[in-house]
Amino acid sequence: MKKLILSRLFVFAVLSLVSLQSLVAQDISKDSLSKHVHYLASEELEGRGLGTAGKDKATKFIVEQFRSAGLQPYQGGFIQDFELTFSLAKVKAHNVWAFVEGSDPQLKSELIVLGAHYDHLGYKKDRKVWYPGADDNASGVATVIELAKYFGEDVNRPKRSILFIAFDAEESGLLGAKHFVDKLSAEERNKIKAMFSFDMVGMLSKNKGLVLKGVRTLGDGVELAEQEAKGLNLLNLSDKIEERTDTEPFGSVGIPAIHVFTGLKSPYHKPEDKAELLDYDGMKEIADFSARFVGALANQQKELVATKKMQRLKENPKSIGKPVTLAGMFQLNSGKHLYDDEFYDAKSDIGFSLGLQMEYRFKKLWAVDLGGYFNNNASRSAEGRFERNSLMVPMNLKFGSNVVISAGPYYKYHFNGKNGNTDLDFENTFRRDEWGYSLGVAVEVMNYHVGWISRRSFHSIYSNGPKVIPIENGVSLGWRF
Repeated sequence: MKKLILSRLFVFAVLSLVSLQSLVAQDISKDSLSKHVHYLASEELEGRGLGTAGKDKATKFIVEQFRSAGLQPYQGGFIQDFELTFSLAKVKAHNVWAFVEGSDPQLKSELIVLGAHYDHLGYKKDRKVWYPGADDNASGVATVIELAKYFGEDVNRPKRSILFIAFDAEESGLLGAKHFVDKLSAEERNKIKAMFSFDMVGMLSKNKGLVLKGVRTLGDGVELAEQEAKGLNLLNLSDKIEERTDTEPFGSVGIPAIHVFTGLKSPYHKPEDKAELLDYDGMKEIADFSARFVGALANQQKELVATKKMQRLKENPKSIGKPVTLAGMFQLNSGKHLYDDEFYDAKSDIGFSLGLQMEYRFKKLWAVDLGGYFNNNASRSAEGRFERNSLMVPMNLKFGSNVVISAGPYYKYHFNGKNGNTDLDFENTFRRDEWGYSLGVAVEVMNYHVGWISRRSFHSIYSNGPKVIPIENGVSLGWRF
């Protein structure tokens, strides 16, 4: 009898322990984060380029992770298929999605979206050079997977539903996120209360903090984030929607969208962006914070309210608002003079421009900018170096997102100059005012600008005399504040 009682007590203790474990939240694992990144950034996945077998393996891997986390398929499946056309080629792409249904009968109809793009740059034709994309963006995918496991546990199940999405084709222009948003009905858009894009979260220690750009688009987002930070340094708590990651399509239709980001501290878009470089202690800290912050939002009994700016966008989703940004710019120019009436041209010489540029974006892909620069322009002459120092005001019409083309007029006021050792006479000989046009192309990623610019004057350098046209070509570097 005594043995029977002890046996039953033992069974009861085991069952109690199992039951207790099911009620205790499991910590997010640093080792699991590392394991996910090492696989997604491995050579086997070929850089996860759009249309490659390696990217298809990544798709299957994420589906398996969502399924094993106990998530439910969304809208009948784990994959949202779509097709892209590049020139005459058609490429199949796949967003991977799954969700945790909320526990509250009323609030479960509302959604919080946790997303990360999983595509990258693939490999060069000979496959000897491939782009692992560990920080960009195996780090974000790994974090979303671990958050899916966390919220997939019954003990962590929130009141609102959470939708987890791994977006495809981000590197091709945010196409996966745009497809998802474009397919939403007005009712579905209204149900999404916030969106988080985990894009490059593997460099916390080097960045000295976590960027939460866009968190101020959500009513009390900043207060909740700071409340859950627990020592984590939070940066850029702004109401600006980052336009160069998957937050942009959501923000453009009035959904509060937060870019979770640790800066461009890794070898961005280079073959050296490898798994062993990442800060996995930092990734765990970010994932733990995100679990607390998202959990607080998802369990908040009061309504999750967007700012008035975002509410206006939701009412008029085709409008993106009228954001104005300011950038510091430096240009290194090679200038020369074209002697249109002669059979020769002058040799080139080096000049530079330094100033500020203000951009006004009036459509998703269209903007105008106005600049104010100090411009030093030069050419070679028989006397040596011909140079002028000028105030330059360019105005351009711009088209594009990551790759931008621009064209427009400029004005220069030449306030002094020299030809060799002789001062230029702007009162009698040389033209003081100059009008011309410029053409440019640039890559703009996050806050960085790298481009090429060409300027040509409508006027001769002389007020009366031979027709000598100044031109400039050069590179431009900029930082958007």
